[in-house]
Amino acid sequence: MAVRFKDTPTAVGTVYALEEDGMVAHLINLSQKLQDMGCGEETHEPLENLEPISDIKVGQRVFFKNDGSDFSGEVFEFVDDGMVAGLKDLSPKLAALGADPTHEPVDNLAQL
Repeated sequence: MAVRFKDTPTAVGTVYALEEDGMVAHLINLSQKLQDMGCGEETHEPLENLEPISDIKVGQRVFFKNDGSDFSGEVFEFVDDGMVAGLKDLSPKLAALGADPTHEPVDNLAQL
């Protein structure tokens, strides 16, 4: 799931794992803001300081709202500060368009 820091909204990452009895998130795919703060490629943050950017999660099967459920894929990453999801294992109609994997704004995605 793509999340942003409550105290620094431009600090964004993707939850990779939960640690310390589920109280701390291990984050990857960090925003430029976090990289500029010296985090490198990953960091950790207490869950109490994180809020989801959308309900879409890595591993979920989603479809394009504007095209219907025949255009679907599995989320494997978030880019552009969590606003765009990477999709793989595309449905036949989406794969026929020739882009596998592909990326789509999370605002145009819904869970199957």
